[in-house]
Amino acid sequence: MKLTRALAAVLMVVVLLNLWGCCGGSKEVIVPQTQTTTTTLGKELQDLDEAYKKGAITQEEYEKAKKKIIEQREKQK
Repeated sequence: MKLTRALAAVLMVVVLLNLWGCCGGSKEVIVPQTQTTTTTLGKELQDLDEAYKKGAITQEEYEKAKKKIIEQREKQK
């Protein structure tokens, strides 16, 4: 009976750690504005589009990132 409880506890910890790993890091990353740009706007948008098409990001994330990339380039001018 103790072995069953111990295994159940270990299984719960493993499941929670897996959920934390895929869903727990929802903090937005803030990139400093003093960053030097080494890629072109077109290349950044192509990379973003490729990530969307591969399913790495949602359409909402794609639209937000696209808008942010364009706005950052406008500020650099």
